[in-house]
Amino acid sequence: MSISSAMYTGLTGLSSFGEAMGVIGDNIANLSTTGFKYSQVNFEDLMAQTVSTGSGPGQEGRGVRISQITPIFSQGSLETSADSVDVAITGTGFLIVKETNTGAVYYTRDGNFSLNKDGYLVNAHGYRVQGKQMVNGSASGTDTDIVISQNYSPPQPTENLEMVLNLDSNADGTLTPPDSYSSALAVYDSQGNSHTVNMTFTKSATLANTWEVTGTLDGTYAITITNHSGAGSTDLVFDSSGAMTSDGDYDLALTSPPMSLAGTVELKMKGTSGGSTTQYAASSVTNYASQDGYGPGYLEGVSINNEGIITGTYSNGQITPLYQLTLARFNSPTKLAREGSNLYTETQDSGVALTGAPSTNGLGSITSNSLEQSNVDLGEQFVHMIIYQRAFQANSRIITTSDTLMEETLALKR
Repeated sequence: MSISSAMYTGLTGLSSFGEAMGVIGDNIANLSTTGFKYSQVNFEDLMAQTVSTGSGPGQEGRGVRISQITPIFSQGSLETSADSVDVAITGTGFLIVKETNTGAVYYTRDGNFSLNKDGYLVNAHGYRVQGKQMVNGSASGTDTDIVISQNYSPPQPTENLEMVLNLDSNADGTLTPPDSYSSALAVYDSQGNSHTVNMTFTKSATLANTWEVTGTLDGTYAITITNHSGAGSTDLVFDSSGAMTSDGDYDLALTSPPMSLAGTVELKMKGTSGGSTTQYAASSVTNYASQDGYGPGYLEGVSINNEGIITGTYSNGQITPLYQLTLARFNSPTKLAREGSNLYTETQDSGVALTGAPSTNGLGSITSNSLEQSNVDLGEQFVHMIIYQRAFQANSRIITTSDTLMEETLALKR
């Protein structure tokens, strides 16, 4: 009868709006949850029943139900973080993490990461962040656990030296000993040991504007010096204006023990990044000196740039790209399954994950030293809460009123 139908309709309203209040409560509870995406409730009417009317058959609705609860993946605001490995996604996409024991893959917008005791980049639950290893400056291979090794950065033996001097044009080569100038430069062998190359420039006693070049390694071993071109004298020769006219490009054979350099080392004194050696009427001085070797270095810090590239900074001055974060997107992200702990899993309705580097293939970009905040709008949630509350109260009145009518109907029997 129609009274029982009204009561059933009211019950569907109580059930639906009660569930909707639960969704609102979950949204508000996660107001400060990193990377949280609020859910929106959509309703639909139930299949109607046919009733007889004066104009023929009519339809009477049987109530309401929730048609779907849809997560809204709008962008949350970004908040600066003090942790160098925290990241936020701007745009579409999810970070990928893997559970160690089961190998289960999860997707998240929560970039609150840290390094564990073994050097793995993990989320708050210890799930390992996925990315590709950097090889020769580019990401390659398949996605893998990101682990930041604490091993030393390997040394680089010195191969090239540059030295720019001014040699005093008033120096006297006829003195005993003749005027000379020495300049030392640290170099590195293949094991990262530091050695000292000391170059000595002695004014010639017989040739004008000419300086003889000699050198020692670690103050003990004589260095064999030859022209880089392979022929001619190794003397430095200047013209009357003090500009170098010949030589200034040498091969130094640093083969005496304990040096372990690969081949010879080239020393350039002309056309370097710091200019060219000169002979002016000023004190002899080293204006510029450099070399391309370095010793081993320990890891000092880790940073992540906007392309998701994780870079290690080492004590020897080297900045080395190690990994690149991988992002994933889905054709239907609203159909992902919420697993709690800010994690989602792929479903048949969501489609398979489409992965790639940040800022490619429609994937979002990475913002380092930041975390994405919840996208919950508290004012909007309060508005819906009031609407659902009033709807719940109205449906409860339908039930109580129907119950009163039912009692009146039963009273007719008495």
